[in-house]
Amino acid sequence: MVIVAYPREKDTLQGLSKLRHKFPHFVNRKTDELSHIVKCLDPENKQCQGVFIDGAPGIGKTILATEAANTLRNDKRHVLVAYIDCVEIKSLESFAGTVIEQICLSSSVDDPAAEKEKRLIASQRFFHILFLDSFECFLEDNHNQQGGQPSTAAAPCREEVLSFIGEIEKRTTNIKFLVTSSERVAFPTLAMERIHLNPFDKDESFKLLEKVRCGDKISVEQSEELCKICSGIPLVLHTLMSSQEDLIGLPSEERTNFLWKIKTVPQGKKIEICLNICFQRLTPQAQLTLIHLCLYKGSFTPDKAAKIFCSPASSEHNLRAIVLELGRCNLLHLQKFQDTNKYTFLRVIREHFKLKAKQEYRQEIQHGRGLLIDYFISFLKETFKAFLGKNTVKSAIEEFSAEKENVIQLVEWIDKGEMDEERVKKCIDVFNVAGEMLAKMMAKFHYRNVYESLAKKSEEMGDQRRLAECLTSLGIKEIFNCICATGLCDKAIERARPSLEKAHEIQTHPQVNKGNSRAQCLAKLGRCLVRRSDTERGKAMIEEAIRIREAAVQTPDDHEEEGGENVCYVMLGATYNDKAEAVSIRKNQVIPIYRERLGDHPFTATILNNWSNNYRDLGEFEAAEKYAGQALRIRLQLLADHRDTTKSLFDLGMAVKANKKFREARDILEQCKTMQERVVNDNALEEKVEEELRDVNRLLEMKKSEGQDQGLSKLRDKISHLVIQKTNELSHFVNCPIL
Repeated sequence: MVIVAYPREKDTLQGLSKLRHKFPHFVNRKTDELSHIVKCLDPENKQCQGVFIDGAPGIGKTILATEAANTLRNDKRHVLVAYIDCVEIKSLESFAGTVIEQICLSSSVDDPAAEKEKRLIASQRFFHILFLDSFECFLEDNHNQQGGQPSTAAAPCREEVLSFIGEIEKRTTNIKFLVTSSERVAFPTLAMERIHLNPFDKDESFKLLEKVRCGDKISVEQSEELCKICSGIPLVLHTLMSSQEDLIGLPSEERTNFLWKIKTVPQGKKIEICLNICFQRLTPQAQLTLIHLCLYKGSFTPDKAAKIFCSPASSEHNLRAIVLELGRCNLLHLQKFQDTNKYTFLRVIREHFKLKAKQEYRQEIQHGRGLLIDYFISFLKETFKAFLGKNTVKSAIEEFSAEKENVIQLVEWIDKGEMDEERVKKCIDVFNVAGEMLAKMMAKFHYRNVYESLAKKSEEMGDQRRLAECLTSLGIKEIFNCICATGLCDKAIERARPSLEKAHEIQTHPQVNKGNSRAQCLAKLGRCLVRRSDTERGKAMIEEAIRIREAAVQTPDDHEEEGGENVCYVMLGATYNDKAEAVSIRKNQVIPIYRERLGDHPFTATILNNWSNNYRDLGEFEAAEKYAGQALRIRLQLLADHRDTTKSLFDLGMAVKANKKFREARDILEQCKTMQERVVNDNALEEKVEEELRDVNRLLEMKKSEGQDQGLSKLRDKISHLVIQKTNELSHFVNCPIL
């Protein structure tokens, strides 16, 4: 029997969560909201469906909710937490995608808005907590306090998100919600426990200041005075004490004047004034570094920050030291990942300095954005090379997954006109060079949004070459997405052809006869035409694509432009595969290149899968089973839960069935069906799996009946033999001479 091992252990799934680690300076209030939240969210508590925490900015909502979420997932082995920063949500698709990528090992969900409920309901063996942070971003009247402009694009999808929450609540019992917001929001369909956070009192402030000062003595009187000055706002207390090491030791008059600036402003302005004071005490280089870091999404190490934002004016060594100092001052938030220290921003601090940069540091922020753009252009180039390198695909997938938000941000900056034309062109070029990688690693809705946006920009610039390349990339995704038994179904062709035909038309006019994008367009369009019986024209296109690929391999000067020598060879192999009509082509012209240049790789698995189907068509079922098994092993290792892995399971099940191993075939197809429930929204494939399962079960019943019939026949023969034997014995006895 073929046993498929799924790497879906709880610890692995927890690694997908974007939940921050516990805060080192957490202080529980006397009212012990922490225990109350944990009790409400406990899976055993059937009365409560979630907790809603509200309070003023900087009051500690996110810190308290994070502490509770970590407590629950550490104490309850089957609890998983999906963290959603509502600031980053711009549509129901992005909301659903953020949830799904934290509860499944698959990072390539085609239509998360359609699959969101399916995925959550299918994952019944875990209990999920959806942590929605800064939910006020979904309010239509939510405005940035200083700027008077909406602080997020999330508001338009508020009703869709609330509707989604209501649908989930009706259909499953393995989910609860943990929500933070600076404003109260109604959840009419949910039995939510509501908690309002007040400022710290003097005792709670004393505990926080003791933790911040790491055991350094602070008197009760000094603590009470600071609590009054800061209005008991934890963020102000923490940041002020962290940033001003000499605060307690300052001469009385200087200290009084310093604190007066904070004491005299209204409570709602204390965070702003505190952060401004702390900012003013930084060195000019530290100020610029802080402004630049606001552009980076996610968490980063001091080394990464130094590598990205290093310039002639600042060495990497100095930048690393500055990041550590900003963390010590609580302007950056420290997170420990095993043995690695990473930093990120608390939302209120990031938003404050982003606004400050926009108002006071426009030139500096533009420079920092340029450094970040240049870094991620190089990052995409190098990651693509690693993706198509030998046995380096796993690290490429992991590195891209960690930086996906920053990569997508490049396109957002293009849309907003925040990138100069030279960099726009470089970005479009690198996205098109890396199109094959992104088609495998990005969800369809993200991929489509990215390339449609880049195509629109190319058209606005009147750049026909880049427009054609973007259209080709859009067509590639549709073909890569097809997982039907025939290799390319009619629906995929219908979706891919318009983009490819338009790209081909554009590329034909200026007689573009080289380049990866041109070869891809010819090969993929040719493949569509062959499938649609326009065989002669389609084959001619594929042959032309092969000519372009072979020329690139033979021309060292083109290697770097196309992604390097290894990439050129791999793409030649891919184009031979588009031509493949027989086992011999894949055996002699595709597999050797892939094994030498890629090793174990999703693309190698695709060829093995195709090869398996070829052998099955030829009636060589042992070979079909062998290569389908190899493809499945690679995909489970590299892609885990993924639509391509379901295809390998299906093909292996069919090969095993053809070998008349019906029990094994049934088990494999059942596993395929289970994975489909988590990762694929494809009715045609689901129906095909169901059909094959019914047929396998029918064959097993027939085999069972035949076995019973054979058993009865043998029993009848045995009885008949015994009757004859006894009859002969009796006859012998009757005719005995003695009688």
